[in-house]
Amino acid sequence: MRFFSFLALFLSATAAAEAPVSAKLMTDPLRESVQTEVSVSGNVIVGVMTLAAAGAITENQIVVQSVADSAEDQACLRVASRDGIYTSRNIYSLPQGESRPIHLPYVSNHKEQVKPYVNDDRIALAATPGDCESGGSKFFLVSRQEPTEPSEAVIFLNSFGATDVFYKLDSEKLKACEYVTKGRRTTYDYICQLGFVTAGEEREVTISRERFGREQPPIKITIVGATKTNAPQ
Repeated sequence: MRFFSFLALFLSATAAAEAPVSAKLMTDPLRESVQTEVSVSGNVIVGVMTLAAAGAITENQIVVQSVADSAEDQACLRVASRDGIYTSRNIYSLPQGESRPIHLPYVSNHKEQVKPYVNDDRIALAATPGDCESGGSKFFLVSRQEPTEPSEAVIFLNSFGATDVFYKLDSEKLKACEYVTKGRRTTYDYICQLGFVTAGEEREVTISRERFGREQPPIKITIVGATKTNAPQ
């Protein structure tokens, strides 16, 4: 019963939500690459997204939630398949002054190569404020413009040899991330399942890694425009 109540609220909120405004792609045409010979990614955090966002890549439905008082007028969107063969990195100019979904135009020239990656946690999306050289610890929650059902938020990360990975959302208890056991794991090898979130306030996430019981320096990130909801039962 709780699931149907949650789903009804979700569909009602989706119908009532404001239509997204569109960002402008500044790296036009879209910068993307398909290479069979790849190297390991240099980033620990590879994806911060809802699972439904994977399918948005081939349907031009990628959205992030804007923050009205943000000082940033740009966003960098990175996409990477788990095997590292497909990657892209693009900059968008963001409309200012509104807290509403922003559509990031994404029309791939390699749709046929990308399609096999949209299932089974095989592709990661990460959007950060500023240009692609800015760095920082803030991430937008990348989602799908027209989701058909509630979608769990996840973080894809590269453990760089860690044997155990955990995450903590705000002040909640430490939870284990799941090691990806199948397929080629070039760009990321762990998935942290954050639960169901919707557009809203910022959330703080701490990533802890251990290698054979020895702690590595923690990583703290802020997810912009995400607030937790009750998971459907």
